[in-house]
Amino acid sequence: MSSEQIRYNGRVAIVTGDGAGFGCEYALLLAEREAKVFVNDSGGTNSNESASTRAANFVVNEIKLTGEIAVADHNSMVDRAKIVETAIKNFGCVDIAINNAGISRDRSIPKISERDWDFVHHVRLKGTFKDTLAAWLHMKKQNYGRIFITSSDSGMYGNFGQASCSAPKMVLIRSVNTVAIEEEKYNIHCNVIIHPAANRLTQDILII
Repeated sequence: MSSEQIRYNGRVAIVTGDGAGFGCEYALLLAEREAKVFVNDSGGTNSNESASTRAANFVVNEIKLTGEIAVADHNSMVDRAKIVETAIKNFGCVDIAINNAGISRDRSIPKISERDWDFVHHVRLKGTFKDTLAAWLHMKKQNYGRIFITSSDSGMYGNFGQASCSAPKMVLIRSVNTVAIEEEKYNIHCNVIIHPAANRLTQDILII
């Protein structure tokens, strides 16, 4: 196997939820390997949905300090189709999409409200679908695309208080198999990333 690193040489990459944690690392690595990175992060936390521009701006500044190209975006993770549309307006195309944004409302089954359950599903499942569809429609025209969808080990194995999160995460794992089959003929590849993470969304839970 070749030891050479993959280079992206001007490919345009969208990374959602990349103001911190894995998303930030994805963005920095893509930029290091010469991708143009569209950094989307609305800046919210589990306890505060209000937007902050600081997270996305920080990552963009870090990338620009290396001489690479990045643009910050603060569109809500609820409206992922708009994120793709804005990226295309800035860069003219989208080659790579990493669906990493998410939200949690961790409660045990008897304590979680229907409103919180629906909101988590709307962001994590429907939001990912909308982002994937918007990116796919553009990638199909150019006959090239790479889509990555973030799941989690709670989606694989479950975790106390995370039924609202683990349910859509498991659906995403299974959906990626179908998306990959449907997109392959257009030279679009889709993969799922499953990992534990320590970031601002998981700071109050522990997965073993």
